[in-house]
Amino acid sequence: MKSFLSSFQYPGYRILWITSVTLILAIQMAMPSRALLTDDLTNSAFISGIVSMGFAPALLLFSIIGGIIGDKFENRRIMQIVQVGFFLSSLSTWILIELGLINWHFLFFVSLIQGALFSFQLPARYSFIPKIVPEESVSNGIALLSSGMALVTIFSGSAVGYLYGKYGPGNVFLIISAIQFCAFILALRLPKTEKSDLISGSYVSEMKKSFEYLIGNKMVLAILISSLIVSMIAMPIRLQLPIIARRLYMVSPQEIGLMLTMAGVGAVIGTLLISTLKKGRLRFTIFLLSAFGLGFCTLTFGLAPEYSIGLVVMVFFGAFEQIRMALSNILTMEYTDSKYRARMMGFFMLNFASIPIGALPIGYGIDKIGAINTLIFDGIALISILLILVLISDSFRKIK
Repeated sequence: MKSFLSSFQYPGYRILWITSVTLILAIQMAMPSRALLTDDLTNSAFISGIVSMGFAPALLLFSIIGGIIGDKFENRRIMQIVQVGFFLSSLSTWILIELGLINWHFLFFVSLIQGALFSFQLPARYSFIPKIVPEESVSNGIALLSSGMALVTIFSGSAVGYLYGKYGPGNVFLIISAIQFCAFILALRLPKTEKSDLISGSYVSEMKKSFEYLIGNKMVLAILISSLIVSMIAMPIRLQLPIIARRLYMVSPQEIGLMLTMAGVGAVIGTLLISTLKKGRLRFTIFLLSAFGLGFCTLTFGLAPEYSIGLVVMVFFGAFEQIRMALSNILTMEYTDSKYRARMMGFFMLNFASIPIGALPIGYGIDKIGAINTLIFDGIALISILLILVLISDSFRKIK
């Protein structure tokens, strides 16, 4: 247990962990709430997918720039500015709901804005960890941060289901705004760190250097490609879960919240399993199994469309999801030179852009061929593509 909690001995890390977990709690409450609200306004899984996809264009546009800024400027200032943006976007959503002026176009716009904000905050947070903990504790710090983010999914899922069903979307977004304001107040206590003097060129030249470094670093490139595949095919299942559960099981918002909570339980279990893993083939094996596990979970959703089975599968889905994402972060940081860490995490942000992009065809498939057929096709596609990657990529097989 002491080894698992080792990064908490550093005050700066403790503040980073608390403010990060608080912000992620609000974000994870906001995303399914927007999906539910869009579905209520339009009764269309496809339009809900469009709103969810709003994250993607901004992430694709700003992710690499966000990484460069994370390496160039003081991390805490970036995080503070981003958190103000999250607060204002949720507050404006609440105001429009109360005024009766809310529509799906505005929800798409908010999703777009928050995607841009997200592209700056994650590289800044993860590249901040090596500045406040010793090098030997970096992987533990990343795992603990992932664990905290997973922990809040236990509460965010049930909170959204209960609050949305009982008090309506307006009160949900008011609470989300309050949580985001608290995250900003906590971020004011983050420690100062030195700005990097290794980035002196223009943004265009630095982006070119970043791409050249990524192409030359075969290990990081292999990790990124595998992560993008999983993010585009399997991860949209979580994003579209409120809509999938409604179509598949005909359940209430409270029951959807329970499914999200079960995913959070699985995520915490998954993080605990990998928090003290050392370098070696076992770590790669677990990383690979988690990716395939997401494919089999998706396939099971379609083959066994029963709510009780879905609850159990969500535990495994959450565990596999968290293991893969946490190990992707850890491996990327370990295989990257210190001067490029935020920039490589900027490339990793493309994973989050892929999730909403993948949500759109899933929403379209649900509307056209039904949830069951869509999930079966999605699961088979992921398993098949991962098998091809393992067979053709020598660098991927050498990861440890």
